[in-house]
Amino acid sequence: MLAVCAAFDYNAGLLKRSPRWLGTVGLEWLYRLVQEPRRLSGRYLRLNPAFLVRLIAQLTGMVSYTEEGGYLPSKFSRPG
Repeated sequence: MLAVCAAFDYNAGLLKRSPRWLGTVGLEWLYRLVQEPRRLSGRYLRLNPAFLVRLIAQLTGMVSYTEEGGYLPSKFSRPG
C-alpha cells in the first residue's frame, strides 16, 4: 500500500501547497486542515489521538511492536 495523500491534487493544480516553512517545521497538515476543515477534521480528530496513545504506550514501555507489525505484550500487561 502506498499513501500519496494529496500528491495527485497538487500535481493537477487542485490544491495549493503550503508555504515551505510550514513544511519544514512539520506543520503542513495544519495548513491542509485550515484549507479543508470539513473533509479533514473528522479524520484528524479520530486518528491522531489513537496514534498518540499508541506512541506514548510504546515510549513508556507498556507495549512494543515487531518490525513486521505484530504486537508484543510488555511486562506490564496482564497474563492470559
